[in-house]
Amino acid sequence: MSLTGAPFFVLTIALVVAAVVGMVAIWNRIPGPPAVRFTGRIGMTLLSQAAAVLMVLVYVNNSMGPFYDSWGDLFGNDATVQLTGGNGAAGSTGAVVGGGGGNTAATDAAEKLTFTTYTKGVLKTKAVGPLSRIQGSLYVWVPPQYNQPQYAHTNFPVVELLPGTPGTPQAWFGTMKAHTELERLMAEGKAKPMILVSATLNMFGGGNDSGCANLPGSYQTATWLAKDVPALVKKNFRASTDARQWAIMGYSAGGYCSANLTVQYPGSFHAAVTMSGYNAPDAAIVLKNPALAAANNPYLLLKKARQQPDIVLLAAGSLQDPGTVPDARALVGALKHPGPSKVMVLDKGDHTTAVFQTMLPESLVWLSQQITA
Repeated sequence: MSLTGAPFFVLTIALVVAAVVGMVAIWNRIPGPPAVRFTGRIGMTLLSQAAAVLMVLVYVNNSMGPFYDSWGDLFGNDATVQLTGGNGAAGSTGAVVGGGGGNTAATDAAEKLTFTTYTKGVLKTKAVGPLSRIQGSLYVWVPPQYNQPQYAHTNFPVVELLPGTPGTPQAWFGTMKAHTELERLMAEGKAKPMILVSATLNMFGGGNDSGCANLPGSYQTATWLAKDVPALVKKNFRASTDARQWAIMGYSAGGYCSANLTVQYPGSFHAAVTMSGYNAPDAAIVLKNPALAAANNPYLLLKKARQQPDIVLLAAGSLQDPGTVPDARALVGALKHPGPSKVMVLDKGDHTTAVFQTMLPESLVWLSQQITA
């Protein structure tokens, strides 16, 4: 039974009802001495409370994320990686700032995929990255213009979307409703058509953060997100092959990853939006390796770079979300030639989906201005 499916949610409701009805029915019928009856009543109360908590957690997961898409994702055994000879599985501490050339080799090696419908206008599939050998999910939305005759020979700009941790890629088309917001902005003439794609970010599942880095001897997450996902999209859709028409946007941990990957792979992304992100790696598996942590700190990479990459950044934070505004200002301030880069500051709002949704319209308009010219 699916973790996010309606049958499981209905089952949790039934468990709550059954627990309450059972408690009422036998509350005064428990046999035995007072201590036994007291213990039985405490047990029934705890059982009914546990059932209620489970129902609420399932509802929150389904309506505000999903944060966990499957049982395997929840317990950390959903992602798979194939470490084969010659694919860089030994890993490296990070990419060279200003390096990261084009993805021609990855695109040539990428497979043609079969997509199914996730929700109206959104396609889904699973794919293996040609370079990282990571198997992950892809969710793709193409604008209405994609299927219109006058755009039959148009290659569209692309925005890659990253969730937080825990989080799933489809949250961008569920709770965040990024495609719905972009359609509204296009109808108002504030944004131009762009392909939206969201991919698996969290390799370990269970809320454990792999830090979107290339982990030595393990998941090559940076390669998957910055090389493989663009290659797979280019192979299967009319997507632009020009890095200046590619952007990446994320919230929380995904915001940090967006900035980090753009700094390291300007040959893949020209623009990045970080919503309530941070500048230094936060994943324990990255922090325990000082060299890896230093190589995945976008603020320090920019500060130390002799020649900074040709990128633009929008960094957003809320004054009620500690650290996000100072980090946003520091990151944009580290750019020697900021150009249209900017900081977005909200007066109110904690580290919540509602805040990220508030940041979304301005972020999409800004991205359209950077990559659709």
